[in-house]
Amino acid sequence: MFLTTGDIDRSYVILGIINATVKKSLRADEIDQVDDFDDLFTSAKTKLLDKAIGKNGAGVIQVRFVPQVVEVGAGPKYLLLHAYGTAVKFPHQVK
Repeated sequence: MFLTTGDIDRSYVILGIINATVKKSLRADEIDQVDDFDDLFTSAKTKLLDKAIGKNGAGVIQVRFVPQVVEVGAGPKYLLLHAYGTAVKFPHQVK
């Protein structure tokens, strides 16, 4: 199973577009963590791979991430990370 932000140099069958959104709530004392998306990237990648597996895919290509800070009132409240890509399998994959 693989995940890449680019394309791959071999034949593949497109299974469809998949997506995942993860979020982290920030308490008032965590406002300085407004740029800490590391855990969210890990969670989003795991969700994308799980969805590809659910489609009997071999991996996900052309993955894109869209980070977002949602402000509520005077300061940041949530970190959101949207991820999407194309689930693929290989046409002559040996099982």
